[in-house]
Amino acid sequence: MKSSDKIFMVLMTLLFQYLVYSQNIHSEKLDDYVNYIQKNNLDIGSISIFQDGKEMYFNSFGKIQGKKFNKNTEYQVGSITKLFTATLIFTLIEQHKISLDTPLRQYFPDVKNSDKITIQNLLEHSSGLNNYVKKDEKTVWLKEPRTQEEIMKELMNQRILFSPNENVSYSNSGYYLLGKIIEKEYHKKYNDVLKEQITGPFHLSKTQSALDHPTHIAESYLLENNLWVLTKDFYFKNIIGVGDMSSNTQDLNRFINLLFDHKILSKETVAKMKPIIGKETYGRGLMTFKFHNIDFYGNTGGTYGTNTILIFDEASKTSIALIINGEKYPRNECINDIVDIIYNDHLSYPKESTTL
Repeated sequence: MKSSDKIFMVLMTLLFQYLVYSQNIHSEKLDDYVNYIQKNNLDIGSISIFQDGKEMYFNSFGKIQGKKFNKNTEYQVGSITKLFTATLIFTLIEQHKISLDTPLRQYFPDVKNSDKITIQNLLEHSSGLNNYVKKDEKTVWLKEPRTQEEIMKELMNQRILFSPNENVSYSNSGYYLLGKIIEKEYHKKYNDVLKEQITGPFHLSKTQSALDHPTHIAESYLLENNLWVLTKDFYFKNIIGVGDMSSNTQDLNRFINLLFDHKILSKETVAKMKPIIGKETYGRGLMTFKFHNIDFYGNTGGTYGTNTILIFDEASKTSIALIINGEKYPRNECINDIVDIIYNDHLSYPKESTTL
């Protein structure tokens, strides 16, 4: 076979895969699946699927008397916030205000190991800093308002887990400090920087920081005696830059498509944000996931009741935003089932044993 023929065959194969993914996401089976979730009272929330930057599917689900969820419903999205924080940090890097090697001591010299911890360490959870969200590593304490002084005291008093670059451990403390670095560099509050650099220019009107005092945000629920009851969540101003943001599924999909279309940051910068598939779970703002042998980039978020996942497949330019604000059937099981429908045309309903 001539080399030109081989090239033609490769191109035709890629085109075929693109057409399969872009033209048929099996909406009827997705509807059947979502209807099953609702009928059996397994979850509450919304799902949106984009391909090539356009929404191809949306649905909401859940049974709560007097409550309706739709495309405009906004939810707390937890640590999806970290993807926005990382994007703002890389914006500062592109603006030549900081670098990945900038030491933490430049901003917070009193934090342990600040002379060794860099911006990159904070982004990729390799700093060794602990988790201020749990006081003394065990106590839930951020459901009530706390001062910045209280938070910084707890952050600085917690033990160091390891020296920078020796290991990886998910650190909310690291991203709290990144949020503060953003404020110091721009001389503005986090929410104002977010509006100036991302949500304003790219028309993400449903995406806000807790500092903007958003209203009409869907509340979090827990299932008790087969009934959904309200649960007390974070006081979200305690976790600015860490997990405070609210959004809807459409805005999240628009954001991750803008990111991978290199409209917000350059291609080279986005490449630095990615984890190395097979070697890293956490990159520098982006995480990697594998569902049904498909590699995705994205991030997740969890509050005391609402769980979110946002993923993007570069090969087919497919993104999925799933927000569950009342969870019985686990979020990751649900997204796994949805990927199976989209990519394999295979519908499987949640097994009873996994929902108890």
